[in-house]
Amino acid sequence: MVGKLTGNRLTVVIAIGLVTLLTGSVLLFGVGVSSARPELANIGAWLASAINGEVSHANGLSGQVDARVKLASAKAGKLKVVEDGSSVLVVDEETGAVSRIDPTQLNVAQTGNLGASGMQLVAGGGKTYAVDPRKGTVQQIDPLNLNTLGSPVALKPPLGQAGLDKHGTLWVPVPAEGKVAQVKGAQQGTAVDAGEPGDPLSLTMAQGVPVVTNSASATAMVIGPTATRLKVSLPSTVTEAGRGGVLAPAHTEGPIVPILAPRQGALVLVDTAGGSLDTVSVRGGKLGAPQALGRRVYIPDEGSGTLIVYDAAAGRFDPEVSVTGKAGDLEVFVKDGLLWVNDQGSETALVVQQDGSTHRVGKYGRPTPGPNTATITPIPIPTSVPSRQPVTPPRPTGKAGNTPGPTATVTVTPTPTVTASPSPTPTGTRTSSPRPTPTPTPTPTPPSAPSTVTAHSGPGWIEVTFSPSGTGTPTGYTLKGASGDVSPSKVSPDGPFQFKVTGGDCAQEYSFRVAAEYDGGEAVSEPSIPVRPCVAPGKPSGFEAKAKNHGADLTWSAPENAKDGATYVLSGPGDHPANPEGTNAEVTGLKNGQEYTWTIKARNNAGESQEQAEARANLQPPPAQFQNANNDDRNTLIRPGPSADGEAGTILKGQYITLTVLCQVKGAHYTDTDTNQSSDVWNKVESGNGNGYLNDVLMATPKGGFPAAPLWECE
Repeated sequence: MVGKLTGNRLTVVIAIGLVTLLTGSVLLFGVGVSSARPELANIGAWLASAINGEVSHANGLSGQVDARVKLASAKAGKLKVVEDGSSVLVVDEETGAVSRIDPTQLNVAQTGNLGASGMQLVAGGGKTYAVDPRKGTVQQIDPLNLNTLGSPVALKPPLGQAGLDKHGTLWVPVPAEGKVAQVKGAQQGTAVDAGEPGDPLSLTMAQGVPVVTNSASATAMVIGPTATRLKVSLPSTVTEAGRGGVLAPAHTEGPIVPILAPRQGALVLVDTAGGSLDTVSVRGGKLGAPQALGRRVYIPDEGSGTLIVYDAAAGRFDPEVSVTGKAGDLEVFVKDGLLWVNDQGSETALVVQQDGSTHRVGKYGRPTPGPNTATITPIPIPTSVPSRQPVTPPRPTGKAGNTPGPTATVTVTPTPTVTASPSPTPTGTRTSSPRPTPTPTPTPTPPSAPSTVTAHSGPGWIEVTFSPSGTGTPTGYTLKGASGDVSPSKVSPDGPFQFKVTGGDCAQEYSFRVAAEYDGGEAVSEPSIPVRPCVAPGKPSGFEAKAKNHGADLTWSAPENAKDGATYVLSGPGDHPANPEGTNAEVTGLKNGQEYTWTIKARNNAGESQEQAEARANLQPPPAQFQNANNDDRNTLIRPGPSADGEAGTILKGQYITLTVLCQVKGAHYTDTDTNQSSDVWNKVESGNGNGYLNDVLMATPKGGFPAAPLWECE
């Protein structure tokens, strides 16, 4: 987890060190000896209460509080808890005071003060760093005694929210340079480009891998040790968020990273493993950073003290979950496969499990010893439909009017019997029955517009899901805004409520509306957040390099998930196009006799590939067999070099043998006096008569070029 310290002024240089004070602790409810202290749950979290200046530890499986510790230095300011295994640090963001809680003794073991406003504490993998965004310094500290370790690393301020990856490397956004720096201890590694200088950058650790979101360029980048492994293009709606940026979680336990543009109401789910996107509109008040847990995404609405719940697998919004039911700052984070929600100004918090079930946490209740003995009643999920996202009501399973009502007991008072003389019936009078009144035919209620239109991008297609009309009875549903083939052309009133659009242009975004049709018109949904009919391409397949004289011919196949619209980035030695068109390229200008390596990666409007393909070629000239020529008048001398000087072997007059020609070189000009033929091309040969060079007029090699195919130049 990541902590942040705030204050009024930056007063102390962090390199000076932290002031460490041993203090006593106050454990509530009179727990004063170690044998009487409650055992903490293995799956739990520490939750802060700013009002009382204390933290409570809650059992994640039951929601029961099993310990509470009061912070002697707290001044009723906002607190931040930073957990990393055995280290639990609590920061008072108003005073800068830091308290280390010993989970085994349930007390405050040490206190200190970072002495600067706006400080971040980042912990993970046994390492803890203090980051000063205003000064641009990064300092490793010892979480046990809060002392500094080594020298600080200086970066260009202001810095973004930092995070530790699964290898223990600290990644720090440096927006002023458009980069993300990496720090290990007191050493700074190679920074990775993440945009242009001044671009807003946010960092998420997805399964311990850094993912940087740049709202200015509308990209999400998965970062490797030295470079971007995968770049995904986000919808243009993200760019509309402007310099205010977007909201993203500090970390996720899975590969899906939820990104929210709050003012635009656009939620984007980025699959950092496959490069695909899901987009859906969200309406709410004061929205916080989204969090992913299992199949659901939780968005805090601090204006109402609730959680907006989006079921990504079903493509619908579940009923909202009440946390406090009132306005307030909500801290939401995922830890150990559970979602925790805390309002420091409220007595209650919330824990959500993978299946969506919830437990209320009473932070001010008496701690219950033992992590597995407490029980608690789950918070009831509201049954009313939230106004921000209509949810499909259940369809009736029986005929209308057949539902039995409640049985009532009625007491009847007997009426006295009255004896009366019957009235005489007039003779000849005809009694007629009253004419029946016709029952009017009810007018069908027009259906409401479909809601929760989710667009999912795929390789060459887009899948659109939606929630059907909540009222009325449509005759079916159709899709508007499609460019390509739509299947099915019309969805029946009973579903399944989805369309698949194939085709379209990867260079273009598409937004859709779903229309509920009925006799007399249609009810149309709000437009979906736009997506492209493509995903960030994978690695090109079948990448091969065929060596040739001074170069190579490169060929490859398009990635399986990006057949159309893919372009390529080719890197390696020689003269070649940097962005070749098609699936082949020619390399020239290389020196023969050496081995070379090229890499290629694919990209399209949806992003760039996560991996690059690699091909090698050894430009060793291929030998060929040819006989000597023009040897009828005198012996042919094999020379030690490409000139008519010296002797490395002899072919007797009139003798014609087969020699291995290794390659050709330019050398001294030579004229055969018997034939008057001349050339400056020499063949490097090997034979039983000697190894060396023979001029091309004394060889039966192909003529007309240098080198003459199939021969190569020696270098």
